[in-house]
Amino acid sequence: MSRPKKLAWFFLIAVYAFAFRWIVESLFHWKHKPFLEALIFPVVFATIWVFLPRLRWFPRQSSLIMGENFVEGRTKARWFTFKKRIYRDRIKSISENKWGMCVMDRGQFAARMLGFVFVPATMPEYQEIRLILSGWAGTRPTVNL
Repeated sequence: MSRPKKLAWFFLIAVYAFAFRWIVESLFHWKHKPFLEALIFPVVFATIWVFLPRLRWFPRQSSLIMGENFVEGRTKARWFTFKKRIYRDRIKSISENKWGMCVMDRGQFAARMLGFVFVPATMPEYQEIRLILSGWAGTRPTVNL
């Protein structure tokens, strides 16, 4: 992101955070803090959000492991690696969209909450993996656009 865009986002986030705090204080009839003291949190929050993206909690890397009777997805988020392994006989459904395929061992809502294995469509072996997993599930993937 270019520097002018970063500065615009910084001011937008800082002003929004400051205004939100001011409105909440007014709604609950709390005493307003002095202007400079009230400005500290929005400035720090906007700085962290815009200028230090490495501090955010977003997955950075992911990998897919295909075994003889399982598929395992690994996602690295900062210092922790999330692993989700689904065995062949536990596959309940496969959902596909333009970004890839979700292999689930639970219902759709539970899989969103407790995890699923995502196979990105950008993988070179995507069609091969799709055929293998479809065979394991015994159905064709449902397409969600």
